[in-house]
Amino acid sequence: MKICIISKYPPIEGGVSSRAYWTAKALGERGHEVHIVTNALEVEDEYREELDANDPDFAPKNVYVHSTDPSTTIEANPSHIPFSKMYCEKLASKAIEVIEDYDIDLIDSRYLVPYCVAGYLAKSLLGIPQIISHAGSDLQRLYPSPFLKKLLVKIMQSSDRIIANPKTATFFNSLGMPASKISLMPQVYVDTMAFNPEVSSLDLERHTDAQKYSPQIPIIAYIGKIAHHYETKGLTELLKACSKIKEEFLLLFVANGNKIEEFKDLVKEDNLTQKTLFLPFMPPWKVPSILKLCTCLVALENSSSPVLNYHVPTVPAEAMAVGKCVLMSRELYGKEPYVKLANGKDVLVVDVLNEKLLKEKIEHVIRHPDAAEVIGSAAQHAFIKQQDKRYIDKITRIYSSVLQ
Repeated sequence: MKICIISKYPPIEGGVSSRAYWTAKALGERGHEVHIVTNALEVEDEYREELDANDPDFAPKNVYVHSTDPSTTIEANPSHIPFSKMYCEKLASKAIEVIEDYDIDLIDSRYLVPYCVAGYLAKSLLGIPQIISHAGSDLQRLYPSPFLKKLLVKIMQSSDRIIANPKTATFFNSLGMPASKISLMPQVYVDTMAFNPEVSSLDLERHTDAQKYSPQIPIIAYIGKIAHHYETKGLTELLKACSKIKEEFLLLFVANGNKIEEFKDLVKEDNLTQKTLFLPFMPPWKVPSILKLCTCLVALENSSSPVLNYHVPTVPAEAMAVGKCVLMSRELYGKEPYVKLANGKDVLVVDVLNEKLLKEKIEHVIRHPDAAEVIGSAAQHAFIKQQDKRYIDKITRIYSSVLQ
């Protein structure tokens, strides 16, 4: 098949971009021709992964990346009042060009705005099928907008297939979409060929100094955005807890965002500067080596999160696949696929707002890294056992059924 995926893609950070990458890679390895249409090269610096577009991993076998033009020329961004970057229009135009030039069979559009809207324009003009996928944040932040809802409802209703999960399927049913147009897929997918205990560690010594890091120091890591609502991810509680721990450790943040400087001020206020290292966002294919380096990954998003109702982060599962201990909030633990893991055996679960308990959990990991390693090994076995190994098979079957 020839597939046009209209989506976020590296160097855009985040779960939607990462999943698009791993899905495209797996499809390409199976012989399908995948064309990515994206505005990835235009992403803001604070949400940009550090990568070289000439890196062979950027466009794996049978995957071709077509980005809108990131230049500041008048051609790339024609002058008009009021000014906008016209992402939707540029993506739609690029998609039409790709579909016509490469005889594409179908559109797989991911994230409602601008990607699914652009996909709808291409579908309507060229008459080829469109599949729509959503994330948690677009359903909870974009869809409810009274200035977008009517358009988004019509586009979702006109799609040839919606990829949902059991929790969001009822939402699409409420829009009048028949069950035959809704395909259920797991929210979390990990490429275990890339994420496994045999991966090599990132050479962290290139990024820091001996004062902050040595191979014997336990590393507590967070990977993700530090933007508005960062306090709902348990990060301020994490700093407060760590500020009371006297043992040697390294807090590693692979992070950026429009609140990063504000957060660094909090690190300084809690006297953690000498125990903290910030790295830029890294592309998906480098994340396994970062996780391999860590003693424990924290995922502390809690009930105050504005997107947690539909959102399930993938990074904890990726850490487990590498064989690493994960400390997560009880709210995340209540979600698939994490709810099936044994607390204390496969994963560590904490009430994030209980500062004393959070400090004790982190302190235990720092004092007993061997115990964290045992938990990580158990997590790896438990996660591999329950992960749906037919994820790519299911995607290709959905494509085939839509085409038929």
